[in-house]
Amino acid sequence: MKKTWILIISLFSLILLYLIFPYFLKVELKKIPLSTIIYDDKNNEIWEIIFDKKYRHRETSFNEIPDFLKNALISIEDKRFYYHSWIDYIWIIRALKNNIFGNSVQWASTIDNQVIRNSYWLNENRWYKLKIKEFVLSLALNKKYSKNEILNYYLNNINFWYLNYWIASASVFYYNKDIKNLTKAEMLWLITIIKNPNKYNPITNLSNFNKRFKILVNYLEKNWVISKEEKTSILQEKLIFFTWEKNKLPYIVDFINNKSFLENNSKWSIFTTISYDLTKKIDELAKSSIKSLAWKNVSNYSIIIIDRNTLDLKVMIWWNDYYSKDWQVNWSLALRQPWSALKPFIYLLAFQDLNKTSSSTILDLPVNYKTIDWYSYEPKNYSLDYKWEISLAQSLSQSINIPAVKLLNEIWIEKFLIFLRSIKINSLNKNSDFYWLSLALWSWEVSLYELTRAYLIFAKWGNLCDVNYIEKNKANCKKITDKKYTAMVEEILTNRYFKLAWFPINSNLDFENREVFVKTGTSRNFKDNLSIWYTSNYIIWVWVWNKDWSEMKWVSGSTWAWDIFRKIVYFLDDKDINSSVISLNKDKKDYLEITSPLDKSMFKVNPFIPLKNQDIKLSFSTNVYYDSFSWYLNWEKIDSNFINITKFLKKNNLKVEIYKSWEMVGSDEVLVEVEKK
Repeated sequence: MKKTWILIISLFSLILLYLIFPYFLKVELKKIPLSTIIYDDKNNEIWEIIFDKKYRHRETSFNEIPDFLKNALISIEDKRFYYHSWIDYIWIIRALKNNIFGNSVQWASTIDNQVIRNSYWLNENRWYKLKIKEFVLSLALNKKYSKNEILNYYLNNINFWYLNYWIASASVFYYNKDIKNLTKAEMLWLITIIKNPNKYNPITNLSNFNKRFKILVNYLEKNWVISKEEKTSILQEKLIFFTWEKNKLPYIVDFINNKSFLENNSKWSIFTTISYDLTKKIDELAKSSIKSLAWKNVSNYSIIIIDRNTLDLKVMIWWNDYYSKDWQVNWSLALRQPWSALKPFIYLLAFQDLNKTSSSTILDLPVNYKTIDWYSYEPKNYSLDYKWEISLAQSLSQSINIPAVKLLNEIWIEKFLIFLRSIKINSLNKNSDFYWLSLALWSWEVSLYELTRAYLIFAKWGNLCDVNYIEKNKANCKKITDKKYTAMVEEILTNRYFKLAWFPINSNLDFENREVFVKTGTSRNFKDNLSIWYTSNYIIWVWVWNKDWSEMKWVSGSTWAWDIFRKIVYFLDDKDINSSVISLNKDKKDYLEITSPLDKSMFKVNPFIPLKNQDIKLSFSTNVYYDSFSWYLNWEKIDSNFINITKFLKKNNLKVEIYKSWEMVGSDEVLVEVEKK
């Protein structure tokens, strides 16, 4: 009787221990960190950033996992998963038998056991002590979590090789598909890998993979998971692995990494403002332009497009071929000499602090300054000639160097640097003595992305605003100057007639029916050609260059970055970018005519104005596509769009010729007469 009670008490204690003890065990499942998925403005996936370069992991809810996948995996790994609480007794008996009479050690692992092992001692050697511990914790696991929760955790932590954890990541990596779009064969192909990812890797060990795949398919048919017909269909389906794509927008992914956004953001999904479709089209357009400019030794480009209204970054391209073997540098963030791109800010301060206006005049004549080291500094105009007395509107629209240096000297460099830093051009971090007056032209490097952002003060009427690259972020704006001053600069660089002296009619920067703000910059050695523009809807920056720093050739007002820019403007406005003819009137017939001076024009010498300041402006109109032009006075070639009146005889023949790919495609002549004094 006593023994019976001892047996009953012992049995009761075991049952009590079984029911209560697991609740005192703390089981915390370690979750694998998630990848960061980047999306474009239409929620199309751009790229997956691997966590710490170790884990490619996309978590999927239990309800999103296909039932076939769950059933197949349970049947293969632990067919009595839903009917046991911690261990499978049948598996234990079979494992003991194999361990005693066989040549290998088997542990009879259930899915519960594997979850504990994966969470606590994934790579440790399992022996009996650790295995007992695994069984006990599995019991606690079943007390704390439901079977579906355990299965979901298990499915989200399986290694599919190449850093892929869980089938959602593997599905994208191997098939470029969402999990819900996988076929049954594709699901089984992935399940085949998990037994031993190295041994059954279909890319490196296809023979081993095929053998195990057939074993699994036969097993599932034998256990009524699939029918005989499904088995035949699965085995006949063609194996297409590894359709993984390249990064769709490598530029913006690298840009976000560079901006250290991920370190300060806990979200695993980043929705950007970048348009993949627009970037792809702009890239194709730019590549086409580069091909047409190859004969001028132009090989590379960088492009930024910002929505002027929302301030969303829509396009960022900084390399002709991102996946080339060449080194990869984000040229939109790199430091480059801005050339004359800083001039509009000098004129802005001249209007604001010196009470100048666009009609104020300035002498464009040789000037000499002494540096702090008593060296001589003599700025030169790009054209190497002088315009005498001109208005500020003329000097800025024609980007004349000497007036810009003179204005900076009046404003003074320290004040100019303070202003540039206030509009976040932080790369100019030296003192004023370091830069001196050459800052007006080209001498020191700035970040081109910073420069594009700084131009927002003109596009946003005196306000400096942040550029959005993350969707739904609101741009912060700060007033820098009064709208009336930026409006004066905008009028000069937008007005078509101010620009005609520098960019003739029908050149790439002449827009008859649009207001386009334009500022260009070209290095004297022709290694750089950059331009910043904005229209009513977009802010556009284009820079063309050569990676080997070789000089570009045969410069004219209608080539290089400007060729790409014009196509972008017409494309964004839904115009035909492939049109070879740009019509300036309703007449579709090809024409070319000199519009200034008109035929049989009579000019008089003004005795009250110095002869050196009496220029005759030359311009023409055409609807024929061309890439260069030449003027001839009395059959001698001239290199300017202005001719001083002293160069004319009594009667003069003036001729213009236009060329495309060095072939003349049109010409026109007029007779011009100058009255004697």
